Amino acid sequence: MIQRKQTLFLLAVFIIAIIMIFIPFQVLLTSGESWNIALIAGNSWIILNSNMYYPNILNLLIIVISIFIIFKYKNRPLQYKLSNVIALLNIFMVGLFFLLPFTDANPGESIKYAFGSFLPILSMGFAFLAAHFIKKDEQLVRNSDRIR
Repeated sequence: MIQRKQTLFLLAVFIIAIIMIFIPFQVLLTSGESWNIALIAGNSWIILNSNMYYPNILNLLIIVISIFIIFKYKNRPLQYKLSNVIALLNIFMVGLFFLLPFTDANPGESIKYAFGSFLPILSMGFAFLAAHFIKKDEQLVRNSDRIR
């Protein structure tokens, strides 16, 4: 049901997770060159470490769960729990982006964080908003059942 607010927020979580695949989250500055590090390898994008698998798996889980939640609109308690799980996965994603080394930087190289490393924070906010509106819907349904 697209007309529900929480569905739009979950759709935003899905779109942000898709965008995070292609936008670089770190920039490796070497002598005269800069390399963008993203979740997938592209033209000038590099992956130098096996730590790249963890954010890829988390991002794939976020994509799958958000689509699953959108189509489970009749089961609000499950929607509420899974949207909180998405928010938790986004917290782990932020932690991975800032704590794990994705490159084997030499002494002359430095790493800057790009815009993509802050996208999970936005996605986490949308997941919390979806959980909030799902909870409001569930309370409204319970109150209307009690009135009958």
